[in-house]
Amino acid sequence: MNKRNDFLCIGAVHIDYILRLKKDYLKNRTNPVFHQESIGGVAYNMAKILTFVDQKTELISINTKPNIKKIIKKNGIIFKKLDNEINERYYSSLLDKNGKMILGLANMDIYEKSLNLKILKDQKNKNILLDLNFSEKTIKNLINKYYNNNYICVCGTSAHKVKKISSYLNKINTLILNKEESLYLTGKLSIKEALKDLIKSNNKLNIIITNGKNSVYGYKDKKIYICKVPKIKVSNENGAGDALSAYFNYFYCNSFNMKDSLTMSVVAGSLQASGYRNNKKKYLQKITRLSKGIKVKISN
Repeated sequence: MNKRNDFLCIGAVHIDYILRLKKDYLKNRTNPVFHQESIGGVAYNMAKILTFVDQKTELISINTKPNIKKIIKKNGIIFKKLDNEINERYYSSLLDKNGKMILGLANMDIYEKSLNLKILKDQKNKNILLDLNFSEKTIKNLINKYYNNNYICVCGTSAHKVKKISSYLNKINTLILNKEESLYLTGKLSIKEALKDLIKSNNKLNIIITNGKNSVYGYKDKKIYICKVPKIKVSNENGAGDALSAYFNYFYCNSFNMKDSLTMSVVAGSLQASGYRNNKKKYLQKITRLSKGIKVKISN
């Protein structure tokens, strides 16, 4: 797994505010919390993980503050801005005392503004990971610009935003969604029905649909994969889906093996939610070891 791939992560970078309740909360009352502030955004979170595993990674987003750029650079990420103006945007999340999300709040309308993509160079043989924070017009233009000569993975980002990709499923390689996103995109009532609908739209599409702590579904080359999620003690659910997406693409773009990439990325998402931290070597060793215990059911 020492191959050095070229990744472009395109989408959001902003400040995340995480509020974790100290006790069971009381409605209509003031509740004490722990406060944590960090840089977030789906595209940034994936870029940070990919540089952690020594992949050459660029982050493309709207402009951001100098102190945030400094941290991006410190993490080994090459940052490219799509405009010059700096606008406020942020994400806030309220967690219960056990780290499970109660509510997420996004102030991200600024990502919907019109962007000039002419400043972006043509790319070839790159692995492009795209979140859905930009406007549908921008996403359409990005996909049309890059789909012929590159691998493109789209990450669902939010049920409110996933419809932006509905007309372009035939131009991407991999689609990663959670349950709510898959149901909202397809209009179906279950993951199995949503998966069938997406396969019908493009049977060459690689598909991953997560269902929280229950299971993860995958599809590639007419095979459906269902794997169990390891049981963990949740520390913070925020970022678990981004970790799964980043590690899936890391493993998949090195091997093109769906089963192993799926099981290892499921473990990586669980480790993120549990708060596990370590250096690259020990982190990947733990992922590999735990992935061997993941049960996978494969059907046609």
